[in-house]
Amino acid sequence: MPALLRPGATMRRRVLVQLAGIVVIATGVALTIDAELGVAPYDVVTTGMHQRLHMSIALAAVLLPIVFLAAGLLLGGRVGLGTLFDVALIGPLLGAILAVLPEVHALAVRIPMYAAGFSCITVGIGLVIVPDLGAGPAEVLMLAVAGKGIRLALARSAIEAVLVLVGWAMRGQVGVGTLVFAVLIGPALRRTLTWFGVAPDKAATRSDTASPGA
Repeated sequence: MPALLRPGATMRRRVLVQLAGIVVIATGVALTIDAELGVAPYDVVTTGMHQRLHMSIALAAVLLPIVFLAAGLLLGGRVGLGTLFDVALIGPLLGAILAVLPEVHALAVRIPMYAAGFSCITVGIGLVIVPDLGAGPAEVLMLAVAGKGIRLALARSAIEAVLVLVGWAMRGQVGVGTLVFAVLIGPALRRTLTWFGVAPDKAATRSDTASPGA
């Protein structure tokens, strides 16, 4: 497949691709939440905040990235225009999409719903990464921690483990879907980024830090 964005692509085109990615991510996250089979580590906390603090998922999905972003900046992380888009738009879009999704109970519907959500998240993160307009909030924190001399894989594993534990304590959605996401998102995203024309070494690095809310 030809590169999604060629070298020298205009800022307008890069922003449009980024915004498309944000919409696709929000759709995917909404589908995985609605499937109730377990969500990505990042979203375990979002759903936990919804349950424990009685706030909307949309609000939780705005506040949590701000916490990640603040922590990342304190550790010397760097942000870009895309970072701000992620913080401002994913939460409200997620809330709007959840509001129109039907409540489902049958496992025969929930499993393909989760699979569709996982696929949307993978493609959406790819679309957000390709324009290279800035790391997502969780990625800012992971890269900042790694910049302190901690291996990137260890930084990601530690942060995600904390997210799952905190989210679980808050009655967030932890399930087989959480494990599926943790195991498969890296390989799936690497393949997607390569398909989009990203160099294999960069695809490997970015897939190691990406999170759906980020």
